[in-house]
Amino acid sequence: MSNVLYATPEDMAYELRRLAQQLMGDGRADLVLQALGVPMLEELRLEAAKGRLQPLHITPDYRFLLAGQEVDLQPVHKAVYLLFLAHPEGIEFKNLSDYRQELYAYYLSTARNMDKLKIQDSVEHLVNPIDNAINEKCSRIKAAFLSLLDPYSASYYFISSHVRKHVAGSSRIWYERLKTITLPRHLVIYD
Repeated sequence: MSNVLYATPEDMAYELRRLAQQLMGDGRADLVLQALGVPMLEELRLEAAKGRLQPLHITPDYRFLLAGQEVDLQPVHKAVYLLFLAHPEGIEFKNLSDYRQELYAYYLSTARNMDKLKIQDSVEHLVNPIDNAINEKCSRIKAAFLSLLDPYSASYYFISSHVRKHVAGSSRIWYERLKTITLPRHLVIYD
C-alpha cells in the first residue's frame, strides 16, 4: 500500500469516510471496527455526545436544572458537586481534607436550615480517606445524571476518574488519581 500524503486533515477525514462507507457497503463492518478499535470507538462516541451537551443551570437557591428538569440531589450531593465544579484541575480523594473548609461552606449554602454540627460531622466523613462516604455521594450524583441523560452525555456531568502519570528521574513513577467533572465550564450557568 502506498503512503498517500493529504493536503489537509479534512482531506484525510474525507478519505477515511469514503473507505469506511465502501467497507460498510461490502458488508464488512467487522473490518471497520477492527481498524478503529473499540477504545477509539468509545472515544468517538464521547466526542459525539459532547456536541449535544446541555447547559447546567444552578439557581440562587441551589437547584440544579438540566434541559428544563431538576437534577434530584440532596444538599450534601450539591455541596460535593460544587466543590468539584470549582476545581476543574481535579482533586484526589485522599487529599479531600485539604478542601474541608471549602466543602463545609458549600454545604452550609446548600443546606441552609440544617444543624451546623450535623453538617460538620458529615463533612468529616466525606474528607476521611478511610471512610467510603465520598464514593457513596459520587455514586448518587452519577445516578442522578444518568436518570436524565444517556451514558455518554452523562459522563461529562458526573465526577469521574482521571489518572495522571508523573515521572521523576529514571526510576520513580507515580500516578495522581484525580476526580473531576469534565463538563466544559462555559456550560455551567449560575442564574
